[in-house]
Amino acid sequence: MEVRSVVEAFFACWSAQDVEMALAHLHPEIVYTIHNGPDASPLAGVYSGTERVRDLAFSVLAEFDYLRYEPTIVSVDGDAVRAHVMFTLRHRESGCIIEGSRRIVIEMRGGLIGRYDLYEDGRRVEAFMRMARGSAPSEVGSELTTLLASRQTSGAGA
Repeated sequence: MEVRSVVEAFFACWSAQDVEMALAHLHPEIVYTIHNGPDASPLAGVYSGTERVRDLAFSVLAEFDYLRYEPTIVSVDGDAVRAHVMFTLRHRESGCIIEGSRRIVIEMRGGLIGRYDLYEDGRRVEAFMRMARGSAPSEVGSELTTLLASRQTSGAGA
């Protein structure tokens, strides 16, 4: 299977949230890195081997509901693939929604994905996670209502 086809198949499996089929496209010694820092997300870090990546995948799906996942392969250069993913996720516990994009750099190894580097705006993710873990949906709405009411009475934002 050619490089582009392997990556497209991986994306299709992840889009369907079929963890086991997605893992079938990974090299047993995969190095999967989320580069947004531990302050941004407790899931950030380096995961080596398919068992660790399996645990990560199930942790991600336990925490987030994928509402939109649209990967686009930007370039293929030998065994290197660059992709851009547009996404919309709902934090399951709070109901808060985040949307945005991620950059992904993939290196193939033995016809499988051997390295997967995921990059996104760490500060945005950190702010979202603080909001999602710190407030239930009704509290977020209440805080927004209070903020808007204070702006109206003080004339701010006019």
